[in-house]
Amino acid sequence: MSESDALMLQNFDIEIRSDGRWFHEGGEIKRMGLVKLFASVLSCDDEGRYWLTTPVEKGEIRVQDAPFIICSVRREGRGAEQVLYLTDNIDQEHKLSAAMPLVMRETQKGDAKPYMMLEKGLSALIKHAVFYELADMALEMDEEALVLWSDGVAFALMPKDK
Repeated sequence: MSESDALMLQNFDIEIRSDGRWFHEGGEIKRMGLVKLFASVLSCDDEGRYWLTTPVEKGEIRVQDAPFIICSVRREGRGAEQVLYLTDNIDQEHKLSAAMPLVMRETQKGDAKPYMMLEKGLSALIKHAVFYELADMALEMDEEALVLWSDGVAFALMPKDK
C-alpha cells in the first residue's frame, strides 16, 4: 500500500488566488496563522496539482497562478558575492540560490513573469516592485545584461530566447 493509499484523499474547497489570498468555500481566510498552517503542508506534484497533506488526509486545492507572492528583497554583500533573501506574503524568507532559483515563465500573452522556485514543487510570483529592485541590482554589475547574482549563481532576468 502506497503512502497516498493510506491517506484519505479529498478535494478541499480551497483556492489560492493570483494575488496570494486564500479562500475556503468562497470566503477569504483572514487568519494568517491558519494560512501559514495550510502553507506548511502544501505541495505541488509533477502534474502541477496542489495538495494539502496531513498525517491522515490529503486534499487537492486550486491555485490560480502561484501559491505565494514575493513582497520584498534583502541583500547581503554586493556584486557576484551577494546573497539575496526574498520574503513572501506569509513572511517566509527564502535564499535565492541554486536550490531555490529565479525563473522566467512565459505567459499566454507572450510576455514573461518572474518566479522563485521553492521547496516541495512550489513557486512564488515576484511582485513587479521587487523585480524592478532585482533588475537595478543586476544593472549595477553590467548595464548590457540583466544577470543577477546570488549565492554564487547567476540568474537571467529575461527569458532565454529573448
